[in-house]
Amino acid sequence: MFLRFNLAPTATVPVLLAAPGGALELTGARWGLIPTWWQREALPTLSFNARSEEAADKPMWRNSLRGMRCLMPVQGWYEWNENEPVRGSGGRRVNQPYYLCSPDTPVMAFAGLWSSWRSPAGVEVLSCALLSRAAAPSVAAIHHRMPVVLAPEAQEAWLDPSASPATVQALIDAARGDFTGHRVSLRVNSVRNADAGLLEPVAPQPPEADQSPPPAAQDDLFGDR
Repeated sequence: MFLRFNLAPTATVPVLLAAPGGALELTGARWGLIPTWWQREALPTLSFNARSEEAADKPMWRNSLRGMRCLMPVQGWYEWNENEPVRGSGGRRVNQPYYLCSPDTPVMAFAGLWSSWRSPAGVEVLSCALLSRAAAPSVAAIHHRMPVVLAPEAQEAWLDPSASPATVQALIDAARGDFTGHRVSLRVNSVRNADAGLLEPVAPQPPEADQSPPPAAQDDLFGDR
């Protein structure tokens, strides 16, 4: 139901929530958090990830960080290396995409926030955002930011709505950093492409000697928001 190889913000993604009795509930949520107090007709934009350094203070995130935390199960994620421009379709320069994962962990968990919002029409919408942090050394050469990836032993505590702010911060500080990355096809730049072949490694393009314009801007999923 949820297995996808290319997702963009506002898509439905899997989340794990704490259910009564200590069980876990797997459900789908809109990737792009809508806070419970949202009243505007237009939905918030750029609410798909939250800087962990600011989440406790910003109205968009703070209520969810206090007691509405979730897990976002993933196999890995894509990031674009702005220091490695390559030629795309039509000769346009773009940033080289990478796939990042943990070879020893088939399924990981992003630290997520969730919210339940009622639309003006009375429809309940479950939404989520992931927390980002400064990149670990294993990722920094590719990108300066990355998701907060929780160790398995930290996931139960993350879902506990009664966890203190100090505990929540300690879990963020102890996030995993053991990742590897490899170049992947430029096909990932279009969300219309969503097959498993997107994860396959590709060879680097040869360096260019010309002084072409800088790469075209691309969505920065785990950058500064």
